[in-house]
Amino acid sequence: MANEMPKSANYKGLSRAVLQYSEQFLQIVNKMKQPGFSEADWAPLEDLVDAANFRRVGVFLTERVEVSNWQEYKQFITQYGGKTSWEGTLRRITEVPGLVFLELEERNTRDAVTDVANTVTIYEFNRAGRLCNLDVYVAHIGQR
Repeated sequence: MANEMPKSANYKGLSRAVLQYSEQFLQIVNKMKQPGFSEADWAPLEDLVDAANFRRVGVFLTERVEVSNWQEYKQFITQYGGKTSWEGTLRRITEVPGLVFLELEERNTRDAVTDVANTVTIYEFNRAGRLCNLDVYVAHIGQR
């Protein structure tokens, strides 16, 4: 199955910001697989994030809930992203003031094994419209 995420240009408001974040995130993860990846490659994504106040809550590298700030999150992604291929299918995107709920089927492939999960991520934005909090909920479906 191919990546089935809509283009951010087809949305507006905070929903557009969430999809821009997703696009930038995927670009960074893909760059990690190439020689020459550097800290500067994070800049387009960080333009969308309140890095000083950012907090991510949810499972990541283990089955236990983890809480991380922006620097810790970047370290996790750097450790994980360069070794994994990601695809997603949008199920729903719902926006209310200050929040966006993104429901996906996600497929992460590593070492020729694809882990499939349904996810809901709640994106919280500050008054300046920058991402400050991610709450991530994952329901593993299985492996392919």
